[in-house]
Amino acid sequence: MYTYEMIIDSHLHLPVRDNLLSLETQSQELINELQNHRISKGIVIPDNIDNSPIGNLKQCIQLFNNIPNIYILGTVNILEDNLEDKISQLREYFLFNQIVGLKIFPGHDDHYPDDKRLEPFLKLCIEYDKPLVIHTGENSGNNECSKYNDPKYIVGIAESFPSLKIIISHLFWPKVEYCVEITKDFANISYDTSALADKEVVIKTGREDIKYSLEILIKKYNKKILYGSDYGMCNLQDHISLINTLDISDKQREEIFYKNSALLFGL
Repeated sequence: MYTYEMIIDSHLHLPVRDNLLSLETQSQELINELQNHRISKGIVIPDNIDNSPIGNLKQCIQLFNNIPNIYILGTVNILEDNLEDKISQLREYFLFNQIVGLKIFPGHDDHYPDDKRLEPFLKLCIEYDKPLVIHTGENSGNNECSKYNDPKYIVGIAESFPSLKIIISHLFWPKVEYCVEITKDFANISYDTSALADKEVVIKTGREDIKYSLEILIKKYNKKILYGSDYGMCNLQDHISLINTLDISDKQREEIFYKNSALLFGL
């Protein structure tokens, strides 16, 4: 059982509940849940559309502006945003330390992670030495969307931009072993555990396949794994328990729960 002082949840969203009637009450619920689970710091991921129940980028920055242990990921929608304006906005957010990385949503959005329109955003991450977080795998009830976020496209990005820090979210569930096999040899690719303890993901992927894939990444390939829960949609405690049941050392557990996120995001 992990007993260290610090845990960073690298993958959070504002919770959407019937009793939470505003973004302010949603943000307070998130803060309360982190405190209840003794999570020291968290990274909140806004939506990449303006009118979203989990808040857009500007809204999330404003909500957590005075909360020192909550950080924000930037987001972009290359299908809808004015891309020149978006680059300027994100550059300013990076400059003033208002965001700690960038998240893209292939599979939620109908584009591939190696879309040429994303290249200026990848270069911006490199310029500020911040990670690019990439949504992968199926969406709840939709397996066709994963064609957009197949790790084979991420491998192409890793080869073309070797100084870009890449974090693969969700391990391309349910094809976690495939994800490991084709990405394991790239030093600039890391992974977060978000959604991997969710009931739907576990049923379709297999708990032992998830655990084995994480363990082999850590023990055999010395890859950086980041604790992330996908809270807002998934359960915090289930994801903490997943890490605590892995057959790894306490030092490796500490790296997952805190050190890897602190290093990659510069927290």
